[in-house]
Amino acid sequence: MLSYRSSKKNFFNKLSLILIYFFYIIIPFFIILTIFYGLYLDSQIKKRMNGKIWQLPALVYSRIIHLEPDLPYSQDEIIKLLESIQYRLVNHITSPGEFIVRPDRIELFRRSFELPGRKEKEAHVYIFFKSDKLFSIQNKNNQRKFRLFFLDPKLVTILRSPNGEQRLFMPIDTFPNLLIRILLSVEDRDFYHHDGVNFTSIGRAFLANILARRTIQGGSTLSQQLVKNIFLNNERSLWRKLNEMYMALILDYRYTKDRILELYLNEVYLGQIGNDQIRGFPLASLYYFGRPVNELSLIQQTMLVAMVKGASLYNPWRNPDLTIQRRNFVLKVLKDQFIINIDLYNQLKICDLHVQKQGSIFSQQPAFIQMVKKELKEKLGEKMNLSGLKIFTTLDLLSQNAAEQAVEKGVSYLRAQKNIQDLEGAMVVVDKFSGEIRAMVGGANPQFAGFNRAMDARRSIGSLAKPATYLTALSYPNQYRLNTWLNDQPISLKQPHGGFWCPKNYDRKFRGKVMLIDALVNSINVPTVNLGLEIGIDKIITTFKKLGVPDTALSTKTPSILLGSICLSPLEVAQEFQTIASHGNYAMVTSIRSVINENGKIIYHSLPQAKRVFSSEASYLILYAMQQVVERGTSRSLSEKFPFHHLAAKTGTTNNLRDSWFAGIDGKDVAIIWIGRDNNGPGKLTGSNGALLLYHYYLKYQPPLKLELSLPKNISCIPIDQDGNFISNQNRAVSIIPVWLTDSEEVLYYKKSQPFLIRRIYPVEHSSD
Repeated sequence: MLSYRSSKKNFFNKLSLILIYFFYIIIPFFIILTIFYGLYLDSQIKKRMNGKIWQLPALVYSRIIHLEPDLPYSQDEIIKLLESIQYRLVNHITSPGEFIVRPDRIELFRRSFELPGRKEKEAHVYIFFKSDKLFSIQNKNNQRKFRLFFLDPKLVTILRSPNGEQRLFMPIDTFPNLLIRILLSVEDRDFYHHDGVNFTSIGRAFLANILARRTIQGGSTLSQQLVKNIFLNNERSLWRKLNEMYMALILDYRYTKDRILELYLNEVYLGQIGNDQIRGFPLASLYYFGRPVNELSLIQQTMLVAMVKGASLYNPWRNPDLTIQRRNFVLKVLKDQFIINIDLYNQLKICDLHVQKQGSIFSQQPAFIQMVKKELKEKLGEKMNLSGLKIFTTLDLLSQNAAEQAVEKGVSYLRAQKNIQDLEGAMVVVDKFSGEIRAMVGGANPQFAGFNRAMDARRSIGSLAKPATYLTALSYPNQYRLNTWLNDQPISLKQPHGGFWCPKNYDRKFRGKVMLIDALVNSINVPTVNLGLEIGIDKIITTFKKLGVPDTALSTKTPSILLGSICLSPLEVAQEFQTIASHGNYAMVTSIRSVINENGKIIYHSLPQAKRVFSSEASYLILYAMQQVVERGTSRSLSEKFPFHHLAAKTGTTNNLRDSWFAGIDGKDVAIIWIGRDNNGPGKLTGSNGALLLYHYYLKYQPPLKLELSLPKNISCIPIDQDGNFISNQNRAVSIIPVWLTDSEEVLYYKKSQPFLIRRIYPVEHSSD
């Protein structure tokens, strides 16, 4: 009995020691350890939350569009413009991003948007039209008229962030209240009342899952979901769950509910595009519905909230039926919580998803974006961090769309017609005054991000080189005028290696002599060579350099340069003809207007600048001659379709019909088109039946602006006879040509008048170039 009592006493003594050890050593140790671990987690949370939470992608926008009275915009053109930047035609305006069309006006509710250095507010306006021109812009609310009115640029593409995530950050006060209410009703009803972890919700979910013998409910709060997305991973383990709960408590203690909700709205995973994750409601709204999140309807907001449950499963493109089921469940929650009534619920639950076609929102424009990236490196440096930048480009959406369709359809037609399946094409459109690139297409498949022929395919330019020779000549008005006679007889030039170069005309005919303007208009080779040799190759090369042709392309000084033996890319040719088209004012071609960082600070801004490199008189004469190329020369098919636009142009073809070139100029733009084969094989096309065809396609989708030339001070229009002599009697004239008069007596003798064409009465054979 004594032994039993002794052993029992020893047992209680040992138990007491264990309990004392447990309560006074183990538990305090774990408490201290938990506290220190909490301090560590707190430091990690503060480090991330107070620093740069995300590596935001760079956003690339189209050009900033400005409207002002008397601009030559028709009502149809403004409608196309609005549709290109995702405005919606409606019967009754209820929110920004909508417009109504009336017989003489457009009623528009403009979105608010950020410009470099300032912010444009929402504006409800009337845009009035008169005689196919924009007449005035008036504020609907106060009747104030705008002298200058800006439209928001379109988000063209997103340059991927280093971690492959895509998001558009928005402050919480810019989110629609209804979206937040729907989200909280479904995902975390007690968000503003718990401390980061809702233990009641966890218990309820645990019980429901036990009874169902599968996971049917989750008890995670929005704070826990945010912690998992930012700090943890998707690993299913008890340790990860405990970390998640602990960090959610710390997060909720450290930061306001609105801050946590703001981060969640911009962080939540809502789908995948290729290798890129769609993060946050703002970006998801654009991908799935093509409009900003604050312009979404109730049913659209409901679908996005439904996807929070599992964006991979409830994907409207891949699993539309499952997405509708989940969306309708969310609608039922809204009905049960009296956010919507039963009639609206019954009406909405039978609606289709009406999401955008996958990939239809961001057209990559790979050729243009490659130019943007190249220019960013040049302007900001190789090591510039692009994270969070907003890049405002010069891209014109209508011009780009027209160029893409022109190249795609035109090359496809020519492939079938010539039975050459590897025929390729490229196109560049630049503003003739500013040099800003409006459109760029790098291949027959415009959306394929492969070899960019617009920038990198350097090919012989053929007869597109000729205007440089004639511009040089016309810069010497005492020696050369449009009615100067040029020799057109066989020539043979000895080459440095001992051989002979014997240039020939395209039609293999010689005319004895030909007037300077006719030599250019009909792209006749031999007179061009004679003129260039008479002027001097060095002077022609100087002209090329002034026009913007890079020195590296001008290493040769052989006479063949006069007929286009220099190799240039379409972009470099666009620079050359921009200078010609802008009356001798050189403006460097560019694709970027402004760059601002994520704090709104302007870090780069380009102000279009031009410098005069040729006289206005010589530039006028060469442009007039290029107008005659359209009127009666190698591009006369344009005159048949656009007889009153006075377009200017030049065609070009290289040896063995390898390359087909075209340069077209209207009242606002210069378009350069190339067609050929990557292997440099014959394409069986001239400039007239190849690249010119694509320009016809382009003008079909982007109608030209009339090209009106103003007479410079020293230019007079003078009648000439059949021999090219100046005469005073217009009735005996065969043509009236513009002449740069340098002699004061001549200026007094001839009266100025507008130039017009009297067709030649003697035959001039046309080239096919």
